[in-house]
Amino acid sequence: MNIRYLLALVLLLTSGQWAQATVVEELSFEGLVSQSQLVVLAEVSAMRQQQEGELIYTYVTLTVSERYKGQSPAEIELRFVGGENASVAIDVAGQFIPALHSRGVFFIETLAVDLVNPLTGWQQGFFPVFSVNGGQLYLDMQQRPDFVIPGLARNPLASKMQSIGMSAAAIANKAPADTVFTLADFSAAIRAEVATPSGTAP
Repeated sequence: MNIRYLLALVLLLTSGQWAQATVVEELSFEGLVSQSQLVVLAEVSAMRQQQEGELIYTYVTLTVSERYKGQSPAEIELRFVGGENASVAIDVAGQFIPALHSRGVFFIETLAVDLVNPLTGWQQGFFPVFSVNGGQLYLDMQQRPDFVIPGLARNPLASKMQSIGMSAAAIANKAPADTVFTLADFSAAIRAEVATPSGTAP
């Protein structure tokens, strides 16, 4: 979504707050890969807010440790609409800005166009990573119990629970292995998808 188009159509400035009527398309794994210019493993190493005219932006610096799709420098700065300073607060409904020191796989839609949120599918474009006892890395998938990753087994019980509307926490409790994937498996799935015609960069 181009920022000028979005601001013209769906953002309303009222008493220093931005109200937004935005519908973010739910993306499949294939959609996330194909619609992303960059896919990287990175950590949020710095954040800052800056006012530009009537808007406040949050700038997030990613320190990249691995690239799965696209080319990027070792550090990437992403700009998100929203934030606050001493006198103005801009709050975009549904906005997701990764926290300082967050580590994970980032699906980045583009660096070339000003977007309200540069992550592909907003929060869908961030998969947090954690380690067990400082060893193997895993992705926490509790927020995406419906997510199907090609080549990785899916518990039919979890699929059934998702179809009847059970919460992510309930699914994680009943089928915990289905909400955690190794980073190595996820990385291999991304690379395999990038190698297919639908996953190649434009």
